[in-house]
Amino acid sequence: MKIIKKILTPLAMTEFSREIFDCAADVALKYDSDILVLSVINSRDIESIAGVAAMGYDVDENQYIETVKQERKALMNQIVDNNGFPSKRVKILFRIGHPADEIIHTIVRESPDLVVMGTRGRSSLKSTIVGDVAKQVFQHSPVPIFSYRGEACRKRLLKRIHMD
Repeated sequence: MKIIKKILTPLAMTEFSREIFDCAADVALKYDSDILVLSVINSRDIESIAGVAAMGYDVDENQYIETVKQERKALMNQIVDNNGFPSKRVKILFRIGHPADEIIHTIVRESPDLVVMGTRGRSSLKSTIVGDVAKQVFQHSPVPIFSYRGEACRKRLLKRIHMD
């Protein structure tokens, strides 16, 4: 396996984000790597804001984007602080678009050596094993992906296959 110097960790800023970051930090500490956290603001959400504004309501797309960035940055800083991983080795990127596309584009632009991501993001549909975004990234990523599954997901999968 080649040397891992940069790890990309796409986070949907859900209740699973802390566990996923902790996993990425464990790998990063082992290989003395930096972590690039990607937070994608879904263009679908912004289109919804634009639709509400078009109906005459006082909402601003740019203000929405800035608010989301600030909230996610604050949450990410808290996650990093709680983990103890050196904050100077973490860079946070924000992108706007379709999450799977933006993750793939970021992989191409940033050339990480490894991607550490969860199997589901915001939808968290319990009926799916792998979410649509994760599935697309797994299929199209030009770099290795470390797929993180938390304990709740592990138990659900074992129950589904009658192993627990």
